[in-house]
Amino acid sequence: SSPPSSRGGSWKMAAHPFAQIPPGFFAANEILNELPEEVTKQMISDGQKLQSRESESMPLECYEKLLPDSNRKNLSSAINAVLYIIRELSNSSTQEPKALNKILERETDLAKTVRAQFALSFKGEQDGEDAKKKVTKSLALGKLVDIKWKLGMGMASSSCAALKAPFVSLVLSIADKNNTIKRYPLELSIDQFHDFRQTFKTMATQIEQV
Repeated sequence: SSPPSSRGGSWKMAAHPFAQIPPGFFAANEILNELPEEVTKQMISDGQKLQSRESESMPLECYEKLLPDSNRKNLSSAINAVLYIIRELSNSSTQEPKALNKILERETDLAKTVRAQFALSFKGEQDGEDAKKKVTKSLALGKLVDIKWKLGMGMASSSCAALKAPFVSLVLSIADKNNTIKRYPLELSIDQFHDFRQTFKTMATQIEQV
């Protein structure tokens, strides 16, 4: 007998993202399609934090407050779908948004806007890693003498423009061994800025203990 199809079962020939579709996944796609954009965006953000172990659970109660008329079972199904999608996209050989969107278009029943939210969320993660590398490289070049920052909106931000989200613009002033000061601009999302703030706080605490 022939194996079940990838759409209706949990079996596929090739080991690639979405190789094993859990029961109820496509029904959960339809639930996600009906959620307000901000709620879906928050779910995706919370799911990525759980995936990276920055949090311990998805705040179901918070979603229920945002959606007082929602069904708990449906929200739970949506959460499970979000976690599954994030895990599968994380295992993809590419994190490029267009490629991720193509995977979602092929493997899910998500609406175009929902697919874009998932794909762009991985762009934000990659931007965050690039930002960390840039800061590390800048600090390795010399002594940090000044940090200037300002808050802006996504219309002026290359990394946040698609989401029209607020961002923090940083300028690091680094003095080299000849005391020549060079400035290194950097853009961070609000979440990335909070991460860096915590990193510098931890560094300061460790320095005080030396």
